Amino acid sequence: MEKGISVIMVNHNGEELIKKYLPKVVKSLKAVKKYKWELLFFDNGSTDNSIRIVHDICHEARVLDSPSNLGFSISNNITSRFARYEYLLFLNNDIEPNPDFLNPLIERIEDKKVFAVAPRMYRFDQQLDDGIRHAEFRTGLLTPVLHVSKSLEDKSDFTTFFCGGAVLLKKDIFNELGGFDVLFNPYSWEDLDLAYRAWKRGYEVIYEPRSVVYHHREGTARKVYSPTYRKMIVWRNRFLFMWKNLSFYPWIAEHIVFLPIKLIKFLFTGRGAYVLGFFWALNRLPQLFLVRWREHKFNKRSDKDIFNLMRVS
Repeated sequence: MEKGISVIMVNHNGEELIKKYLPKVVKSLKAVKKYKWELLFFDNGSTDNSIRIVHDICHEARVLDSPSNLGFSISNNITSRFARYEYLLFLNNDIEPNPDFLNPLIERIEDKKVFAVAPRMYRFDQQLDDGIRHAEFRTGLLTPVLHVSKSLEDKSDFTTFFCGGAVLLKKDIFNELGGFDVLFNPYSWEDLDLAYRAWKRGYEVIYEPRSVVYHHREGTARKVYSPTYRKMIVWRNRFLFMWKNLSFYPWIAEHIVFLPIKLIKFLFTGRGAYVLGFFWALNRLPQLFLVRWREHKFNKRSDKDIFNLMRVS
């Protein structure tokens, strides 16, 4: 496979975001001298001028167009098949990168053991949005916890998860993993699932703080989905992630024991969307168990292995 970086950007009616951030993305790509690059832009049935604006800003862009919104996982998986180069850079249309953000990621991705490298991510109010995130399991639920103080140190380290809105990874391993799992469509937790599966197969995910981007979080999702529906999606996918990936039986037992308590608590504290997310997840159990069985055959690390490795780091 040819050395280079294939930038993948998925869009739905994001013309204002594209106008604002894509010129800075292109500028940062042109600053990379070591590798060739290309921009693959996937448009999910936009009714605005997104495609025209992309062509105006980046004449070299290759545009794929769907008549309807296929969701994050499907759109990125399809686009990755057209990528010419060895490395895939997934970038949301609401990401503003620092001019030199790519070089530190490239330095780390060249390590043979590494699957993905994630940058330090801020919101536009300078609050840390993403960095080193490790999984914690308590009262029957797995939670991805952002370690703020550790993330703000200028030190590269392991991270259990990355944000799919800005991450550099290897195409061959991405294909080996089957890409983003469409079980999580339209969005949320598919990036955490991909990172966790990579760890289980023996690969590494690295956080690189020298690379900095800014994130207008859920810039598209807020336009498409209501707040209640977004909560339902997030909690549906949180349950799907656990049911699909966790294999440490004491945690599975703890999850089953605490689950009725959690659901009752959610109902009586005005969080009915979380309960609806649970029942929505139940409808996907037949599909989930098939994927779980297929995936677990490739595991080289256990849940406990991953948790212990993160504690050491």
